[in-house]
Amino acid sequence: MLAEIEQSLVAYLQASPLAARLRRIEALPDLDGESLVSKFGADAPAVYVAVGSGSMQDGMASITVGIACVARNSRSPQAARQGDGMQIGVLQLVHEVIKLIHDTYIEEFGYLVSGWDPVDSDALTRKGLYAAVVQARTEGYYGT
Repeated sequence: MLAEIEQSLVAYLQASPLAARLRRIEALPDLDGESLVSKFGADAPAVYVAVGSGSMQDGMASITVGIACVARNSRSPQAARQGDGMQIGVLQLVHEVIKLIHDTYIEEFGYLVSGWDPVDSDALTRKGLYAAVVQARTEGYYGT
């Protein structure tokens, strides 16, 4: 179930009009530290999907999914955040992801966006990257 959620969200975003404005949409890679920052830099603008925390009650799972939005723009930090008409900025990217995901059914899962947070990272900022994570929640029966 969890892998299906991640894969279906990636496929949904890849098939959306937003995909034409991005270099990469995929599941969050199994990298950390400088390797992850380098990948973000090579792929930006990009979106990465990762299943997060979950809870269970009476066979129903409530699952949080994180959708990381990453942008860069060599013109300026403001252009990386807001976009410049040619490249999408991280704030535009967050807005578009929310519009695509909130109150949407993808396969048998309904999604509600519960928030978003900027990523405060010196390693990203040094590379001219700006990122934010959109959190969405879905629920479903967790069969055995």
